[in-house]
Amino acid sequence: MGKPGEPATYWQALAVAVDQGQLYLNPEAARACSAACDDYIHRLLDHQRKARVLANISGWGDFDSGLQLQDIFAKKAVGGENNMFDVLQSHIDVVEEMKIVFGKFFAATEAADEVNAADLQSQGPN
Repeated sequence: MGKPGEPATYWQALAVAVDQGQLYLNPEAARACSAACDDYIHRLLDHQRKARVLANISGWGDFDSGLQLQDIFAKKAVGGENNMFDVLQSHIDVVEEMKIVFGKFFAATEAADEVNAADLQSQGPN
């Protein structure tokens, strides 16, 4: 983590750079990147749903060793240390931060287009 008031992550720092005009990306490329982020998030969410299913598997038998294995694998899927569900969530969080950065590029372009259109309207027909 940075100092107080500084961005906490790499993508938050990039968002600040965009806001300060220090970083530029073609709006069409930013839209394509944002769409790719949406697709990736959907796939990660699907993997999270599958991890929840894995947490509830059975069939390991009634012996203590089978029940222990069932518990170990369930916790690897959801709830244990470094479990798949939480790891996938951390990836989703990063991709959401990426989307914010990409969204700033086409939001800024749309705002500039609106200002330009208003200027043209105020000048009236020539």
